[in-house]
Amino acid sequence: MRLGILVGVGFWRASAAGEMPAMDARTAMDSTFAGKNRCQETANDRPFVVEWDATDIATFESRAASDVVFVRYQGCELEVIDACADDAVPGRFGAYRPPKWTSGSVEHVNIEDSAQLYAKLPLGVATFGGEVERGVSLDLAYYVSGVATATRSAMYRDALRNNPACQKATHFVYAYNLGAFALSTLEKEKEGVTAQVADVGGGLESNRKRQAAKKSGELDACGGDSAADTDKCRVPIRLALRAIEAGANPGGDDAPPPPQAGEQESNLAMAEKLRKTAMDKAMAGDGKGCLEELRKADELDPDPTRSSETGKGQLHLKAQCEMIANDCEAGMAHLRKAHLESSPQLPPKLVDDMVKDAAKKFCSMDRLGPWDKVDRLTGDVKVAWLGEQWEKCVAPHAALVAALDAAGPPPTGISLADIELQGTFKGGTSALLDIGNCLAKLGRCAEGKKTHQDAMRRRGHERDLKEPAYTKGWERQHPQCKGK
Repeated sequence: MRLGILVGVGFWRASAAGEMPAMDARTAMDSTFAGKNRCQETANDRPFVVEWDATDIATFESRAASDVVFVRYQGCELEVIDACADDAVPGRFGAYRPPKWTSGSVEHVNIEDSAQLYAKLPLGVATFGGEVERGVSLDLAYYVSGVATATRSAMYRDALRNNPACQKATHFVYAYNLGAFALSTLEKEKEGVTAQVADVGGGLESNRKRQAAKKSGELDACGGDSAADTDKCRVPIRLALRAIEAGANPGGDDAPPPPQAGEQESNLAMAEKLRKTAMDKAMAGDGKGCLEELRKADELDPDPTRSSETGKGQLHLKAQCEMIANDCEAGMAHLRKAHLESSPQLPPKLVDDMVKDAAKKFCSMDRLGPWDKVDRLTGDVKVAWLGEQWEKCVAPHAALVAALDAAGPPPTGISLADIELQGTFKGGTSALLDIGNCLAKLGRCAEGKKTHQDAMRRRGHERDLKEPAYTKGWERQHPQCKGK
């Protein structure tokens, strides 16, 4: 008698040669090795969540932005308990630190049978159990780009007792991996059976064909560092779960109690002053001082709408201060995140351009190319000239001349990039004219006249340097320099 396991239907059925009593899917699976070793939360506390749809991901990300995420994890099922939180006090039960971004490579998880499915991809049993039973194997390709960890290492049942929604939670997400994945099925061709899949990869058995089953993010984008790339390689793909402990924390509950009304108001006021001081220090070029003020403000007021860890809060300012403090890479990464969180409608290319412009303005000069240096120094000179700060106007003189010499003549093309460089060159030589005028204001007339002439030559205005007309015009503009 030939028997076939129809797991997706939910019972055993005999062939035409004979019949057996009906048996449900759970009983059928119990007779297999996989069934005897089915999903056990204690055996797999780092499940992949490749089965999540867009709604599941959005629910998780929304809650994880301000609070630790609680879940119900039983058997082969995982449910996010979104209501297990205190919306009046974000982070009441803990929160997640900013992700630590890592470099890596594409990894693979291959699943050939039910035992491997239960062990490696338990949340996929409901979807792929039937296919694996009939001989289809799975290949999960994934890339981990970063990990976010919780501020709490353990959670105790007593800390959650006042929220009824938390009662069905079994675990909390201690950490989660970000990245991208692609899941595909691999099916053997059998005699008399037409494969319904397409060949998509090399290095596979010749008698097998693949088809894409599901993906999230883009694996090919995971090696890049632009906003367009990181946006496609930072979806939640795997969770690290920890069971909620019974009773109370023996060391005392490490979740801070909700502040009293007066205390909360006082903390908010102090945090607001610290953030204003941070802004003042950024304006004064004190990046490290700015970061310290933001850190202290976040301790008093961790609300994500004001915190320096989120784009809706003060992450833009934190990024700027990191650049000023000579941590350009961190500043660029945080500014990119801030723009994407606060203005998700912005095109990634525009975000990249905004980040690059900020880096040109705030990062250390040794990180910039010649044209970017010209652009940066031009801005410094213009601000000083308009503010009648003559000494400050003159200070970038040598650096600007060196940057203009290193950059060379501007391109003559008509592309957008060429036109931008032409504008940068014009701005740089204009700043050089201003430096000449600032030198004259300081009584350094001969030096100022020479600098002014240098700027005119760089701009191709040789005919305007003919004497005695040029000197007469210079002395008319700067009477104090007459005869000097």
